[in-house]
Amino acid sequence: MSASTASPGALSPRDADRRVEGASGDSRSTSWRLYLAMALGSLLLGSLSLLYPSTPSYDPWGWLLWGREILHLKLNTVGANSFKPLPVLFTLPFALFGKAQPDLWLAVGRSGAIFAVAMAFRLAARLTLWFGPAKDGSWTASRLISYGPAILAGAIAAISVVLAPEYVRDAAIGYSEDLGAGIVLLAVDRHLDDKPRQAFVLGFFPALDRPEIWAFWGLYGLYLFRRDPGARKLVVALFAAVPCLWFLPELWGSGHIFRGVNQALHPHNGAASFSKCPYCTELRAASHSVLSRVKITVALIAAGAAFSIWRALRRRTSGLAAAVREQAHRPEGIVLVMAVVGILWFLEITAMTQAGFSGNTRYLIIGGALVLVVGAVGWGVLALKLGQLLARRIRPATGAAVAVLALTAAFLVFPDWVGTHFKARSLNHALRYQAELRADVSKIIHRAGGARKVLACGSVETENYEVPMVAWYLGVESIDVADEPPPPTPGTPPPPDPNVIFQARDTGTAGLLPKIPKNEHYTEITQRTFRLFEHCK
Repeated sequence: MSASTASPGALSPRDADRRVEGASGDSRSTSWRLYLAMALGSLLLGSLSLLYPSTPSYDPWGWLLWGREILHLKLNTVGANSFKPLPVLFTLPFALFGKAQPDLWLAVGRSGAIFAVAMAFRLAARLTLWFGPAKDGSWTASRLISYGPAILAGAIAAISVVLAPEYVRDAAIGYSEDLGAGIVLLAVDRHLDDKPRQAFVLGFFPALDRPEIWAFWGLYGLYLFRRDPGARKLVVALFAAVPCLWFLPELWGSGHIFRGVNQALHPHNGAASFSKCPYCTELRAASHSVLSRVKITVALIAAGAAFSIWRALRRRTSGLAAAVREQAHRPEGIVLVMAVVGILWFLEITAMTQAGFSGNTRYLIIGGALVLVVGAVGWGVLALKLGQLLARRIRPATGAAVAVLALTAAFLVFPDWVGTHFKARSLNHALRYQAELRADVSKIIHRAGGARKVLACGSVETENYEVPMVAWYLGVESIDVADEPPPPTPGTPPPPDPNVIFQARDTGTAGLLPKIPKNEHYTEITQRTFRLFEHCK
């Protein structure tokens, strides 16, 4: 850790931050054109990905229903998953485009995942450069080679995010956590540019996606409230907006302000919260979300940063508050905070899983992205220090190149690479099957005479995970489509048999559900992955 530890003395916090940035060789604020190019490039790739067979999954179909229902001023959240404001900010206007609504949301969700990968590359590369000496203005071959450690760090961060468990799968089927991770990384980048207002506003959007971020975003808001009196109205307004956007739609759609919380505390079977030790299961998943080679460097660089900060604070010549403020804007302070927040994120998710929440793997990605970036910076710093060591005996440019090649080889041959985290063949099969379900439900409704005729037949039932998709294609609320009821308790009459049954397999190897009652005569229509049974009233 080679950054200077000199005290800013009597400088204001803003001047001290600029002085630190100048010493790091990264004194210019990032141009909005870079972010625009990254966003447009991500959106282009996300849109092109729709050429691959595509469909949203269970929760995203619910968000699509909510967007359409809000557009028609008749929101109903009863029986659906917990309300989530961030995706509805998109699915509401997308509902104006009718049948294109699902694909528009998929394009946004996938673009967010691609943007998160790009931001992981940028942040890791930027922080690695910050640990190195300042660059002069000449573009020589030696200077270009000196960027090797930063490029290595960026590549490791980007690859590690892509290979995180279920990252690609969740992006492909329209979940929003990858988009949230990209916005969080962008907020960190704006903080590095000394734009705390922008960082706080950006953090508002992930706070509409995952409630776990409220504690961290709230603390940052209090920091901004104290540092910048001009931003206090902004802080108060956004603090008030978050609970309103989460809970008021639930009150409107169900009549109960905390229905979503109660729904989240009753997850589907198979969730981590049903394991013998939910905390242990989720903590194990958090550990597996970070590649072993990256976890080791996270520990090393976090420990080194903590030691460097401790030593600098012991040698301080100014007050403790000013010295801490200075360290918080140095590379050591930044990577240490990112590592601590990532670890606290994991612990928060595991504690919530123990309390009864589902503990899905995708909840880990925001904290995981921070940890993966820090670990990648560790690899970049190792390459940087090795290059400086070799430069004592050989030419600096040659030493830097040898160091980068050596660390690249070490990263590649270290165990725990692609095999246990990314199985392309099985992922391709699963995604194609889910896309077939979407195509077939549309076709089978058309073959049955259209949604109006199907609904005129009577009550509708389908497999649990297909409820929101069937409801979307029938143009009704999710509560109007039932899933298979549990076996009746002794002494109580069974529920009436449904008039219409959409039978399917949740996965390609699962059993067909719902089961067809034997005491009614149904007509059958078969469409590859779906079977439609009708017994009209």
